[in-house]
Amino acid sequence: MAASSFKKKVTSKTNYPRGTRPSFHNSSLLLSTGVPSLDALLGGGVAVGTVLLVEEDTFSSYSRLLLKYFMAEGVMCGHELYLASLIEDTQELLKDLPSPLEDLTEQKDPPLQTPSVLESQSEKDESMRIAWRYQHKPQVESSFSTRFGHFYDLTQTMDKNRLANIATHHYTVAQDCSSSYMDLFKSATQTIDNGKFLINSQITGQSGQRNVLRMTFQSLGTPLWGDKSSLQGFTPKEDSISLFLHKLRALLRRSYAVAMVTMPTHLIQDEGFKKQLQRFCDGVIGLESFAGSDKEKNPLYREYHGLFHLIKVPAVNSLVPPQPETRDLAFKLKRKKFTIEKLHLPPELSETVSRTQEDPVISRKQLHNLDF
Repeated sequence: MAASSFKKKVTSKTNYPRGTRPSFHNSSLLLSTGVPSLDALLGGGVAVGTVLLVEEDTFSSYSRLLLKYFMAEGVMCGHELYLASLIEDTQELLKDLPSPLEDLTEQKDPPLQTPSVLESQSEKDESMRIAWRYQHKPQVESSFSTRFGHFYDLTQTMDKNRLANIATHHYTVAQDCSSSYMDLFKSATQTIDNGKFLINSQITGQSGQRNVLRMTFQSLGTPLWGDKSSLQGFTPKEDSISLFLHKLRALLRRSYAVAMVTMPTHLIQDEGFKKQLQRFCDGVIGLESFAGSDKEKNPLYREYHGLFHLIKVPAVNSLVPPQPETRDLAFKLKRKKFTIEKLHLPPELSETVSRTQEDPVISRKQLHNLDF
């Protein structure tokens, strides 16, 4: 009897870099931003080889917080960090990173109760909170969440021993530099080449596993970078932020690196130039803080700290990006975490306003005084 040439097909296990996973939408490699709600809105995370633009709020407080989440997640995953900023010292960004919640089971559990007691309590609570006509309708979840990445506590800072094991690269402006953005691009290119983050680079060592480079650029487009095009609306050929983003996007497409760029777009006067910068990035999100505005005292937004604008979702290896359920989003900063939720407005009438249920009665004297 002749031997059969049939061979069982065995799927080989792909060795992905640490802290990454393939996307369910387009099979692209994803990593977490450190904010689970933001990962869910972006389709599961940020794709490797893309540029994420964060349009800063007025005081740049919440955009700076997103950078810290992004770097803290890189530290927990063992990724290398690249920091570039002229607003503040890059060492200051690494000092107060949020502490991870590694063991959630250490928290005190509530006392055990029987299922019957829990059901009766939940029915009473629902009947008190929800009107009778809405009790049988499905509940809508206002928050977005995913199990990808880690969770962090803003009330505590990360241990310094974790940062000691992470390779960090800091951008410093050269003294004889006449072109800030081109010098920044040369520094980023040199870091990617020396770290062997390019796709076609040979990996040497005992582990043989690739690593990912997380790049953070804080407050690009400000006058500190020596670029007046962001304020006046024209783009010079030699050195401009638009040319830098175009080159950076092409560089990251062939490397294991991700860039998060924050930019004060509210300072840009030309809307057409702003749209051009958004086209040069793969994903664009905007933060509109209520601090210092009329919306801060508006009772409609009393539960939130600002509006979250999902301007552009990355579309990698596909023509159509993943679409969220809604784009009416808002963010809030709690004591321990930053979260993005669906924007729910309160009822039109407040709790103190009382309405009369009786219809007005017109007397006979009022009928004689009516003019037709």
